[in-house]
Amino acid sequence: MKYKYVIFDFDGTLADTEDINFTIYLDLADKYKLKKISKSDMGSLKKMSAFDLIDYLDIKKRNIPAMIRFGRKILHGSIENIDMCKPTIAEVMLKLKDNDIILGILTSNSKKNVNKFIEKHQLMMFTFIENSGMFGKERVFQKLLRRYNINKDEVLYVGDEIRDITATKNIGIDIASVDWGYNSRDGLEKNKPKYLISEPEELLEICLNHKE
Repeated sequence: MKYKYVIFDFDGTLADTEDINFTIYLDLADKYKLKKISKSDMGSLKKMSAFDLIDYLDIKKRNIPAMIRFGRKILHGSIENIDMCKPTIAEVMLKLKDNDIILGILTSNSKKNVNKFIEKHQLMMFTFIENSGMFGKERVFQKLLRRYNINKDEVLYVGDEIRDITATKNIGIDIASVDWGYNSRDGLEKNKPKYLISEPEELLEICLNHKE
């Protein structure tokens, strides 16, 4: 078996937070005088990396920590209404665990929000949940590798953003990018992830059947 660890992103990969995050952004736009957007803008925005999006929306970097705290607080109050991104993803993760693959979550969201979502959906298959901060996944990945004595080639990260591809490439970890989350398939494809998938079941092919 190629991968012994499969680590998931949260927002846009496991949890369908797109609508609530759009609502949160509208509140932030009023508070911080950011560029106003509508649902019709989402197609073009989904092609942008996180850094490009920050510039496009006129977000000042000094405001990002406060904006993240605000967003997490609002999301925590709405987490009961958040669905899974894909109805079959829980079943797929259980099959991975049944095949002795260790599952984890690495996310820029808060552990409190993730745990509340996990409890609601009864996703009790994760060995660890780690918070990375907005742009800290590379650093946290390195800590995880050291803590669990993991070889890089034993890990597959599953995420929905261009920044996930960048982070995993920088430290030499394979990624399966999912096209059902924040960034569009076109945007992901241009950044050349190891795998690009449309359905959770493809993870079984990758992890259990050694599909390249």
